[in-house]
Amino acid sequence: MVLLLIITFLLALPLSVSAQNESVKSDSIIILEYGYQAIDTITARQSPSTFRQIREAESMLQGITDQRTKNRAVVDYVLTHPDSDGSVYLLGHVEGVSNGRKCISAISERARNGNMKKLYDAYNAGIKEFDELTTKTREACPIGKEAKDFTLEDINGNQLTLSSLRGRYVLLDFWGSWCGNCIAAFPKLKTFYERHRDQLEIVGVAFHDTKDKWKAAVRENQLPWQLVFDAEDKVSERYGIVAAPTYVLINPEGKLLEWTLGGHESLEEFF
Repeated sequence: MVLLLIITFLLALPLSVSAQNESVKSDSIIILEYGYQAIDTITARQSPSTFRQIREAESMLQGITDQRTKNRAVVDYVLTHPDSDGSVYLLGHVEGVSNGRKCISAISERARNGNMKKLYDAYNAGIKEFDELTTKTREACPIGKEAKDFTLEDINGNQLTLSSLRGRYVLLDFWGSWCGNCIAAFPKLKTFYERHRDQLEIVGVAFHDTKDKWKAAVRENQLPWQLVFDAEDKVSERYGIVAAPTYVLINPEGKLLEWTLGGHESLEEFF
């Protein structure tokens, strides 16, 4: 079983500019392992009803390879089967914090406190942990509000103003040459960009970096989108960025649609 929701948190934790999150990372790994143990205790003989509900939920996902379709299927299933132990099981197959919250809150008291209680508690703890880590970002990026405008120098030495891109979706990618996971995400981000570039512009915002290292990383990775340098980390501070990569999606009217930390895949739902 792939515990996508908790893994999303884990991907983001080591990327913080501050080293203080290392202890939190250890706690998250314990939660992750605890979740596996909860599933391992469910057997056909000891818990036939729970085992059946898990198998039913699992069968619903058969043949679904696209994560966006899978997210929708999981959310729909959980919302229509709030009492099912299988719905708790499916929390491990949904990406995106907003999807995770929607599912967590929908699950009934019976399912929360039944045979899958350990696993539910693990995911719920993960959500709370994530909220604590990203309080600053959530406060700075309220969904539905207008994105904070800024002007920064781009890779060619020109000034780029965020509001000049109105009329298209804009994905802000807060990254740095020091961030291994940011670099590792570029191939998939390029695919994402190619798929949606008729309506989307990506703006890579390098922060906590030096110009020389930033430009070298841009050259090495052949990034095809808009690239700007946040010299004094003022923009990343205004957006409450605590880790990289953090992705902020803005609609054509300049309103904040969603932000995500560690991976951009869940943003496919908006296209």
